[in-house]
Amino acid sequence: MEMGFDEKFALLRSIAEECICEDELRVLLKKKPNPICYVWFEPTSMMGIEQGIMKTIYVNKMVRAGCTVKILIADWFLQRNPRFTCNLNKIQAIIRYNIMMWKAVGMHLDKVEIIWFSDELNHHAVDYWPLAMDVSRKYTMKRMASYCKYVEPYGPGILPAAQIIYPCMLVSAVLCHKADIWLFSMDLRDIVMLTRDYCEDTNRGNIPTIFLPSVLPNLLENPEFQNRRNPGRTIFMLDDEELIADYESGDLDSFDVKLALGKAINDILELVSEFFRSNEEAQAQIVPHRLQDEIGADIQKIQLQNEEMSGHVASTCQGISDLTFPSLSPTTEVATGGAADEKGAAHVRGRRPTGGEERCADTGGGRRG
Repeated sequence: MEMGFDEKFALLRSIAEECICEDELRVLLKKKPNPICYVWFEPTSMMGIEQGIMKTIYVNKMVRAGCTVKILIADWFLQRNPRFTCNLNKIQAIIRYNIMMWKAVGMHLDKVEIIWFSDELNHHAVDYWPLAMDVSRKYTMKRMASYCKYVEPYGPGILPAAQIIYPCMLVSAVLCHKADIWLFSMDLRDIVMLTRDYCEDTNRGNIPTIFLPSVLPNLLENPEFQNRRNPGRTIFMLDDEELIADYESGDLDSFDVKLALGKAINDILELVSEFFRSNEEAQAQIVPHRLQDEIGADIQKIQLQNEEMSGHVASTCQGISDLTFPSLSPTTEVATGGAADEKGAAHVRGRRPTGGEERCADTGGGRRG
């Protein structure tokens, strides 16, 4: 029996803590009973229950609501992670493991289309790259860098250039697909809002409805972003009896993890364990996902280069700060899309700043572009 409008809307709306374009969702469901829903998924070698169980619940709700569901596997983007380098074979082995996890917890994969972003980019590069380039022209380097958080294992304050392209390509991916609804995680909210801003700035219509489910709380006593691979921060899909043992021993705080919740999750994860024990194909996918955390020689080289560059910039800025220059307008900063006022423009026309001055104009110590 087909769902009525109110029931379908309530089911879909229950997926997310925040729904961007909620009013448009109502209009969409009245006009299009079977909307196209895309789910953004970035492969992970340590699959937690948020990506395994919660993602399965969300997808199955979409299927029940009559949506055409497509999971976009962001395999191409994982190459920016230094643990994977540019080895798509290793990345795709991890994805097969992730898909097995979904199968184990009951995702309706027979009613879901899996799309690999690397294939999409190869076949439709003419659509993706011009749009990504346009996004990069519209906004400053400072804004793009604000979307890039701490990156293991480079260290805080070190931003690999590969991270800068990520927001541009994600916006391009959202807009290139003919999607009515997108499902992202809440930790991508800032980039999702960049998509809205870009559509408004370019008068681009048909902005898709975007679901942003809440992120599960970190179980560490003092959670920090660099600890995201700490096995104590969350519950992983291959955890089983250890969950209850940790709770009873006090390793998991009772305030955060209640006994009833632990038992319920353990029952679900026991099904996952049984699935992998009895399925040879699933067992074959476990080995590729276990990656080492060692920092490669290339990453160490990058770290040293950044340390040397930081020292060079600091000494250059210190030397320049001892000199006297004409007062410069803040608008002399190099910023994409910015325009200098008349006073600032006169300074620029009359005297070309040196590279050191350009670097020091930005209080962050980095040159804006």
